[in-house]
Amino acid sequence: MRVIGVFLAVCVMLTSLIIGAPIGDDLISYENVQTEDGYRFSYETKDGQAREEVGTIDPGTGVLRVTGWYSYYTPDGVMHRVDFVADENGYRVESEPSSVQEEFTPNVEAGPIDRTVLLSLVG
Repeated sequence: MRVIGVFLAVCVMLTSLIIGAPIGDDLISYENVQTEDGYRFSYETKDGQAREEVGTIDPGTGVLRVTGWYSYYTPDGVMHRVDFVADENGYRVESEPSSVQEEFTPNVEAGPIDRTVLLSLVG
């Protein structure tokens, strides 16, 4: 009975998450695939939010196990990622939100532009 209760709780949680998924012009990618033993779900938005999860049902116990992650950017431009697991033991964060190092882009300072070059651009 406990397994059925946990399964229903996880299904309700997943349904609310999937229904709450962003839709519309903000999506870069979206996938929601039913597999033989569960599902695969992911999306990415133009503002950098992303989520990916895989749910599998253990054929021996009937328990749904969901593993995945989500990421987002803070207002200061730092990306954070959270990995999680949801199964018969509940929802657990596997890694706390931490900043993900993006590829380094050097800040290049330029000197003054010569007057002749500027005039050639004007035409």
